[in-house]
Amino acid sequence: MHEQLGRADVAGLGAPYAEPRKIESLSDCYFYHTMDVPGHGTIAGEWDLRGREGEYLGHFDFAGKRVLDVGAASGILSFFIEKQGADVVSYDLSDEFDWDIVPFEVNDNKAARESRRNHLRMINNGYWLCHEAFSSRAKMVNGVVYDIPTSIGSVEVSVFGSILLHLRDPFLALENAARITDETIIVADLSPYSKLKSKFAKNPKFMPRGSDPHGITDGWYRLPPLLVEEYLRILGFEKARIEWHKFTYGSQERWIYTIIADRVRPKRNV
Repeated sequence: MHEQLGRADVAGLGAPYAEPRKIESLSDCYFYHTMDVPGHGTIAGEWDLRGREGEYLGHFDFAGKRVLDVGAASGILSFFIEKQGADVVSYDLSDEFDWDIVPFEVNDNKAARESRRNHLRMINNGYWLCHEAFSSRAKMVNGVVYDIPTSIGSVEVSVFGSILLHLRDPFLALENAARITDETIIVADLSPYSKLKSKFAKNPKFMPRGSDPHGITDGWYRLPPLLVEEYLRILGFEKARIEWHKFTYGSQERWIYTIIADRVRPKRNV
């Protein structure tokens, strides 16, 4: 069970910050990441980044930065970045918005969207449970990644942690964040190719298959790092480096690339 808290802590700040929730039960939550949560112990999720969040984020120094965590999910990156001395705005869908599902014509997409909204409610609940447990001061804004509100204000850094593969238009998502990002965009994601082949490949892999409408319905593209690097150059983040690390997904070790891309010229007003 949960209840809404007051808005006194977010009133007047200009951006559409979400009202915190008081979450009483883990059964109301879903965790995308395995997390060690004060008062609750270890809570299992799909990905395990524990103790290696710094590697996942390219060993970036977040101290003193204002940071937008796009696709915050359970909040593991938001809370880690906050502990490094940053002012964090978490950004994610809520149950008021639709997941970017693959709309196979033969599927019951209305039912799928409703199921996803229920799933999103549980993901949001997990974030708020952790927000209280970690005594976090991070703010949450709910919305779609294709329409990140400029009322959030400028941030020095935007982070995309394994979200681009879930999007129909990953470039548009990056463009929306770039509008309000003054210095750096960090992208961590799965490549469609091996680490070796990814050094040369720029072609994405389209994940859904028309012959398998009950297969992948929540993912669109695996983007190789060189392609994402080109996206970021187009958006003004022309100085980039790429790191590779293995992380645990379920019982598997998966290669994740991390791109840390910096602006080399001041951001234009748009």
